[in-house]
Amino acid sequence: MSDALAIGVVSGAVSRRVFAAASSAVSDADVRLGPPTAKLAEDNDSLVNIHLYRVEPNASHANEHLPTRTSRTQDLGPARLALDLHYILSFYGDAKKFVPERMLANVMLALEKVPLITRNTIDAAIADSSELTGADLGEALSRVHLSRELMSIDDFSKIWSIFYQVPYTLSVAYRASHVAIETEDVARLAMPVARPDVWVSPLSRLRLDAISGVADRNSPVAWGTDARITGDGLAQWGIGLTIDGIEFDLADVAPGPDQMTIRLEAARLGGQELAIGVHALRLLAPVPAGQPAHLRSGTQSLSFVLPPSIAIAQVTATGGGATRNGKITLTIAPKVAESQNAVLVLDRRDPADPGQLRLEAKRTGVAFPAASLEFPFTQLKTGDYLARLDVDGFISPVALQTDAAQSDFGQIVGPLVAIA
Repeated sequence: MSDALAIGVVSGAVSRRVFAAASSAVSDADVRLGPPTAKLAEDNDSLVNIHLYRVEPNASHANEHLPTRTSRTQDLGPARLALDLHYILSFYGDAKKFVPERMLANVMLALEKVPLITRNTIDAAIADSSELTGADLGEALSRVHLSRELMSIDDFSKIWSIFYQVPYTLSVAYRASHVAIETEDVARLAMPVARPDVWVSPLSRLRLDAISGVADRNSPVAWGTDARITGDGLAQWGIGLTIDGIEFDLADVAPGPDQMTIRLEAARLGGQELAIGVHALRLLAPVPAGQPAHLRSGTQSLSFVLPPSIAIAQVTATGGGATRNGKITLTIAPKVAESQNAVLVLDRRDPADPGQLRLEAKRTGVAFPAASLEFPFTQLKTGDYLARLDVDGFISPVALQTDAAQSDFGQIVGPLVAIA
């Protein structure tokens, strides 16, 4: 591998090789780097123009290096690129003396005989230009190989169309492959292995399918209540459970073969309360005898949503007529974090006059995380409202009528806010 000066060094080395071959055929031959111009044809000097017109990733070596960053974006080592450099060599001179043909023949023979760019040529190219001082292409383990590119008349016409109003002249295409460059990042040393061991254990038949409330598999999970986990192999002795990587206490949980009921509370999670939002649940297989705990296998992670659960703590309404001013106080579980946005959504229950209102929570003087929030309102029409709390897009569940004897069985019945 080499530094970012390698591309310039390769161009300089190609220039030296071409100059040596061309001048052996024509004594006054010279070499120029850069795109061809119309003036070169007008001057008619004995000249070989070398133009790097395209750079591409080398297909054979593009992915041979290891990842350069960890999942936490820490540097593991230098970033690397393997490139192919594509050159157009154009030959100018007195056509009556066959100068272009003589130079082209000598250049092609020289590059065919020695296709590699040697260490001596690289060192000489670096010495020719102060801008390339410090380049380390010569230290690279791989060598750059020059090979002819077979190009049709159509290919050449497309390439030459790039050079605006430049007349075509005798040309040949070469590829320099491959040029490997890398950043100057220092590779991190891996931690040594204290003792190599091999463990063999049977595949676990533990499987995790779903988590839901205990009413049915479609009921939401709520903080401070029971939740049902379904799967397979749950009755094994010694299984574990984690939520967001936190070990869950299963000390007095009696699982069945395909389900278990747990209570979502801070006491089960080492005193930590889960936040409103998305969480990851995982079951861990028992640790085989004699194996280290960090090799413990488990199920895939199962994502679930923990929505806010609300209760109407107090409604204060003042004023007269058809509207009221006041505030609605809710108790909320889990607690609302300071970074979360809480909005109370009120849906008017009057079919003759429906409507929806969104109330922002009062945040001044509130100690976060908050188990209770106030939602002020003004000019709110009297009547009953269905209340739902929206915390960053996670909506509190509603209550359904479960008494089959009631006329509104299966319909939404709460939580309701009465503005009187």
